[in-house]
Amino acid sequence: MSTLYPLRFQEILRNYSFGNRWIVSAYEKGPFPADHRVAETWEVCNRPSESSTLVNGPLAGATLHELIERFGTELLGRDVIARCGVRFPLLIKLLDVSNPLAEQAHHSDELAQARGLPDPGKTEAWYMLRTLPGATIHCGAKPGLTPKAALQAILNGSSRELMREYPVQPGDAFLLHAGTMHYSQGGMIFYEIMQNSDVYIGLQVPSPDLPPAERETQARAALEGISLDGSFDPHIQPVILQEGSNTRTFAFACRYFALERLDLSAPYHLDCNGQRFYVLTQIEGTCAVTAGATTETLKPGQSCLLPASLGEVELHPGPGCALLKAYVPGLEADVIAPLRAAGVSEELIRGLWEGR
Repeated sequence: MSTLYPLRFQEILRNYSFGNRWIVSAYEKGPFPADHRVAETWEVCNRPSESSTLVNGPLAGATLHELIERFGTELLGRDVIARCGVRFPLLIKLLDVSNPLAEQAHHSDELAQARGLPDPGKTEAWYMLRTLPGATIHCGAKPGLTPKAALQAILNGSSRELMREYPVQPGDAFLLHAGTMHYSQGGMIFYEIMQNSDVYIGLQVPSPDLPPAERETQARAALEGISLDGSFDPHIQPVILQEGSNTRTFAFACRYFALERLDLSAPYHLDCNGQRFYVLTQIEGTCAVTAGATTETLKPGQSCLLPASLGEVELHPGPGCALLKAYVPGLEADVIAPLRAAGVSEELIRGLWEGR
């Protein structure tokens, strides 16, 4: 019998200019320093420089890194270990984008390796939680975009004009494959899931103090890492399954991660059968997460990691319960097969990673 249980971690904070303290007022998190701008809360993290610290149960005080070293496959799961090794494969955050989020993209695995970077590439995805009226994001290339036009836009500081613009509201989901340009003027909180990576391609205009040849070299280096494919629509159409009185929504999926939303009014069963871990993030209401003799109650904005070896886990919802379930999928077994069995069309299934 595993000594593991549902794991709650202390959030790691990031004080970036695009944030404020909206997360603090919207969710039951913290306490956080009163003078600290909370642009990001890193919910579950194991980076070389820092690792999430456990705050509940008999293992409290251990870091996620230490837990992985001690429990290995019991925590991560056989399938995750086989495909990702013992390196924790995900980074999960909440972002307060009250202010502009700069124009950027992220390297692919291949480009990160070619440039000798210490991290893999970064495919990431956003799930909107709170939005102000009129809030929009820019992401993905407009149809017909040419390399020449993209290069000129980077040089003259108008890269956001290369991107599609989307009005956003809670529940909108966007899959940003590596290379996808993105930007926001602000006005939202969103959940972010990504490869465990910190690579970054800035799309701001190179410094005017540089010689013209160096400016163009920098712009071309950025251009090498961005996707100009205007046929991919990153605004993913969700696939919704009604399971009795509960609703299970597949928000997006790819080989790196999948995200489901669970709107629960009746108990819900999860089987942690040794293949993969799950990360639950409560977004509305409360939920009691029970594994064996251990129960952890999640409040809005709180997350917990379910180790792969837990066995049967029961979710007992409070009124208005909604939570997000993140995992590293076997796409065929965990996404495609259950959706086919429910009668979902191949087009809608493929749209979870191919876009519309």
